[in-house]
Amino acid sequence: MLAVLASGMPTLTIRNLPEEVHDELRREAAAHRRSMEEEARRALSERYRKRMTPKQLKAAITKLNAEYPAVSGSAKMDAIDAFIAAKRIELLYDEGIIPLSAKNAWDEKIDRFEVSLPEVQAFFEKMWPWTPKS
Repeated sequence: MLAVLASGMPTLTIRNLPEEVHDELRREAAAHRRSMEEEARRALSERYRKRMTPKQLKAAITKLNAEYPAVSGSAKMDAIDAFIAAKRIELLYDEGIIPLSAKNAWDEKIDRFEVSLPEVQAFFEKMWPWTPKS
């Protein structure tokens, strides 16, 4: 059943969900410290959100390269790596793993190209508390 509440956001009611799916959703939600509703929302959003085609991705990268000035010879990364690094730090902040002050400090280093993508990735992997399923 799909309904739209007064807020304008659609809602979805799922009936007859297999017990093993419900249990896994509950475990994942608990592991991520989220409600089951939020975990389901994120899972559905991840599965069904619009993804860029290779052509759109290439256009986005070309646009990024045009927007950012050429980096100096002393820079530890280029604009694309800086974009990826910033997204890693943003995810740590969004998940409540690092405080805003740490996010801002990393963002400044990234904006000045004073840190490399491997350095940011190493920090991300050190801080990220969840391991991928095998």
